[in-house]
Amino acid sequence: MALVDIAHRDNAVALCREAVVQQRPGDELHVAYVMPYGHYSYVEPFVSEDSIKAAAKRAHQELSEIAQDADMVASEHVLRGNVGEQALLLAEKTGTDLLLLNAHRPGVRIHTLGSYATQIIRHAPCSVLVCR
Repeated sequence: MALVDIAHRDNAVALCREAVVQQRPGDELHVAYVMPYGHYSYVEPFVSEDSIKAAAKRAHQELSEIAQDADMVASEHVLRGNVGEQALLLAEKTGTDLLLLNAHRPGVRIHTLGSYATQIIRHAPCSVLVCR
């Protein structure tokens, strides 16, 4: 499963290409993006349901384009909530055996992992490949 950030398109495409390389015969690929709505409780009351639905629709479209650009055939998932928590739940649900994610701010050399990547690595039910 490739966990992408659609705001960093080039990194997302590269990560999906790496997922295709890592794919073994018979493996089913999954690509996921987590919308942060729901995690930031102080913002949630001010975001309309229509805005959330529109954002999810745009995210699905962007995710499809990223997968297509990476020549990736995968089940696409747009989730809502805490990034680490949602990634771990999806990995368990899909029986993921390898979870791929990008390092936090790949251009920054001092901080290699963000808080979500760290959470996922610590608690993942499978192997994790962090790509820079």
